[in-house]
This record gives sequence, C-alpha cells and structure tokens, in this order.
Amino acid sequence: MKVWITTVGKSPFAVINPIWMVCRKGEFIPERVYLIWNNAVMDIKKAVEGSIKIILKNYGVSEPEIIADESVKVREDDFKRFKEVLRDICNKELEEGNEVAIDMTPGRKFMSALSMALGFRKLNPVHRVYYLHLIDQRYQNKPLILIPFALQKLYDMRRELREDSER
Repeated sequence: MKVWITTVGKSPFAVINPIWMVCRKGEFIPERVYLIWNNAVMDIKKAVEGSIKIILKNYGVSEPEIIADESVKVREDDFKRFKEVLRDICNKELEEGNEVAIDMTPGRKFMSALSMALGFRKLNPVHRVYYLHLIDQRYQNKPLILIPFALQKLYDMRRELREDSER
C-alpha cells in the first residue's frame, strides 16, 4: 500500500497541490493519507479531506483512507509531540511493508524540517520526501491547474539530495 503523510496548515492548496501533482505525474498514488492537524486549521482540514478524496478517486483509488482524527492532532507549538506522531506513523507503516511518502510542503518550518529529517534518518527511512516548490508567490493558495506548470516544480528530496555515488 502507498501511504502519504502531510500536515495541514493555513493554506489548503499547500496540502492539496502536492498530492495532486504526484498523482498527475503518476509517480505516487496513495491509498492512505495521514493529515496531521491542530485546532487552528479544523475547517481547512475538512475541506482538504474532501478534496483529497476526490483527487484520489479520479486517479483510481476507489476507497481512499484519510486519517485525520484525534490520533494525528498536535498542538501547533508542541514540537516533541509532532515528531512523535510523525515517527510513529512512519514506523507503523514501514513495519507493515508499505511504501511511505512524506510531504514537507505545507505547515510550519519546524514541521517541514522534522519531516525532512525523518525522511532521511539512517535507520528505516521513508521512501520519498516530497516538496512542491512554487516559483511565483502570486499563485500561492491557487489550485494546481490554475498555476502554470513552468512556475511550480515537484521535488523528491531523497532523490535530489542523494550523493553522486548513490545515483
């Protein structure tokens, strides 16, 4: 099973567009999605959940599983809890033999930093760490299809930052 882990921030399209882009490229179409969230983004979380279900169904996932319950709720300033939740999700999914991708695009800087660090850990790293780079900030919080593709680039940071000897 393919698993996608992301955070919900104040911008819904920062959450929606990366998963939409990986599906559009055919690189990674998740069947299970974890949305790590907090009280400040509860309304955004609901909209994101619905949008992700629609996207995944359009890419052939008949019953997408979205996990956005209290188990993945983290206070915005609780760095340690965020790390624990992210680590526990990754460990559980990897132990089950699933292919795991973390999206570091949305959320606070510390969330992106911890997502990337976990993706690159020596023992039991995740398979992919995605970042959707928006080149022109005028398109911030716009849906993927309204942003010229030349102004956004999807990176798999594990592939981008691999040492030359590993390529």
